[in-house]
This record gives sequence, C-alpha cells and structure tokens, in this order.
Amino acid sequence: MRELIEVPPGLADVAVTSTAIGDVLGDEGLYHYRGRAAPELARTSDFETVAALVLDESPEPLVGDRSLPPEVAALVGELDLRSGLSLLGVAIGAKPMIDIDPTQRRADAVRLITALPTLIASVRHGRPAEPDPDLGHVADYLRMLLGAPAPAGIVAALETYFVLTIDHGFNNSTFATRVVASTGADLAACVVAGYASLSGPRHGAAIERILDMLDAIGEPENAEEWMRAEIASRRRLQGFGHAVYRAADPRSVLMSEVGAAIAPERHRLAAAAEVAGTRLLAGRRLVANVDLHAAVVLEGCGIPRGWFGATFAAARIVGWCAHALEQATEAKIIRPAAHYVGPIPDQPVP
Repeated sequence: MRELIEVPPGLADVAVTSTAIGDVLGDEGLYHYRGRAAPELARTSDFETVAALVLDESPEPLVGDRSLPPEVAALVGELDLRSGLSLLGVAIGAKPMIDIDPTQRRADAVRLITALPTLIASVRHGRPAEPDPDLGHVADYLRMLLGAPAPAGIVAALETYFVLTIDHGFNNSTFATRVVASTGADLAACVVAGYASLSGPRHGAAIERILDMLDAIGEPENAEEWMRAEIASRRRLQGFGHAVYRAADPRSVLMSEVGAAIAPERHRLAAAAEVAGTRLLAGRRLVANVDLHAAVVLEGCGIPRGWFGATFAAARIVGWCAHALEQATEAKIIRPAAHYVGPIPDQPVP
C-alpha cells in the first residue's frame, strides 16, 4: 500500500512543480515576471509588451485579432462570460494541447487573450462589440465596455492595473488552470477553469465587496469605529490579509497611488480604512491587499460593478495561458490523493 505524503491544508508552502514565469516573495513584499519587478513594469511598460514577456519572453508586443468569430458574435445576447469563453474556444478551433505543436498553442493563446476584452464588452451590452485596431489593448477594452473612448489618464490607470495583475505566482486560478492543462486539454478549457475559480469570494470575487465596505463606512472619520464593530462581530475585514504577503503588498502600494490620482475622494476613504484596519489588526500580520485600492481604481476608471472580476480576467488570462503552455511541456497529469475518513468499506463478497 502506498504511503501518502502529509501536506498542510490548502497545500500551503508546498511546491508542486517548477516555473520560469514568475514568483511572489511574500516576506519581502516583492513579485516579478521572469525576473523583472512587476510594479516597475507597470510604471514603465504597456500591456502588450509585458504580456509578450510573460507569455513566452517574446520581444514583440502581443498583438492579435480582437474580433469575435461569427459563431460567437451571433449568440452574445444569450451568453454569460463563462459560456462565451467555452464557445470562443470552439469557434477558434482550439485543439487539445497534447495534439498540437508549441507554435499552434501560442497562436491559440494570442487569439484568446486579444479576443477576451471584446467578448466581455459584447456580453455586457448583449450585442457584438466592434474592436478598433488603432487603439491599444486596454484603451480599446475601455471604449468597448463603456461605449465611448476614455480619457488618457483613465486609460493609463487601467493599464497600470492590467500590467500589475497579469500574473501573481501559483494562486488558486493559476493552479486550476495548470491542473486542467496537465490533462492535455485545449487552452480555452484551461482558461475557463481559471475564470471559474474567480467566482469564489476567497479569490477574485472579493474585490467588489470592498466598495460595499467603503459605502458602509461613508466618511473617513468613521473608518475605525465601523471596522472595530466588524471585528467585534467576528466578521472578516475586506481588503486585508493575503495567503503569501506578510510585508506590504506592492500591488496595493501602486494602486493607492493611482487611486489618489483618479479618484481622490474615494481614495481618502480607502486610505482611512487602511490606516484603521492596520492599527486594529496589528500583531496579526494582516496587511492591506491589492483589492482595497484596486476597487477604487476600477470604480474610478468607470468599470461597472459586476464587471470587476471580468476585467481582472482580461489581464490575468495572460498568466493563465503562460502557465498552461508551460504545463503542456510536462508529461505527467496532476493527480494527488486524499486520506479517506468515511465509513469502513464493506468486505468484498468471495
């Protein structure tokens, strides 16, 4: 009988594979894409350039066909985003990665990455959106989603957010993506798995709850009293704590700067919440995470509530695809075991 290896709950601190895509150094408050500091890239580079770096270190910016295939465009009024992603994979002819070469795998990745913003905007409006190839990836996403071109400052703010969230280590959605990729499935199936994991409040869905918290606090001077009451009621403070970071989350630091520039009133409220929460949680090593200020940035850019998760996915799809392509080079399926703790099985009949 095989002896099982005991691991911590949630696989915390368990390395299940090797990757060259990036890493999160939680104690130092750092993370990088292929050895280059992600916050610095977010300050200095555009989305297309960083997306190419993360996907496969290509020196050419990641640019592709943003249009929806006719089969998808004809049905957008009947689709949600999850089903739309599945249909997009079928429409582009994505084949099991085990059956195609690296060149075709990359082509599928570029098509999915560049078409996802158009799909999101189309699903939101219930009709096909028309991309403008003369605009950058993020600027065109905002234009399609909001129905009009966004000011340059707003585009720059959202581009910073996009670059910051392209990848972030071996998080839940990335691991889900790699599990599916290990089966040899097509790339769209892997992306759907990553996107599905965002529906959980312990991962991507938490960000929209930040605005509910800020609405409840109302004014900066109310922050500590409101948060003290939440703690006394044993409710979790939104926007604090992270599975890896023990030092300041570098994404939150940069998002705070961006939020202050585009939404100063809302930023003051979030900053007051951060100060109060940090004081009340002192000693628990629960630092403010990226969601606290990213919610302010997304709202300030005009992203409607209910579409924060989709916007996050429009950036994180690059990381999902990069990890799926990397996983596709490994021959072994991810298949862990579990300790059985149910009833003793019946003895087999002779």
